Amino acid sequence: ERIQEKENYTLIDKLTLYDEIDKLSLKEQKLIKMRYFLDMNQDQIAKHFNVSQVQISRMEKKIIEKLRKQFT
Repeated sequence: ERIQEKENYTLIDKLTLYDEIDKLSLKEQKLIKMRYFLDMNQDQIAKHFNVSQVQISRMEKKIIEKLRKQFT
């Protein structure tokens, strides 16, 4: 039973995360999806957005912080 409860919480957390990602701007959504769903590194993403890797790193940190605030 406990394993099933833990799996349910994990599913709920994932669904909540997906909902929060949908609330981000299109650019933010694209960056997060490229980084975490397509496993692209920051250099690859930077080339796609035509910016530096440092800019992608900063953007990613801001987005992650925004998402974290939604869970606290």
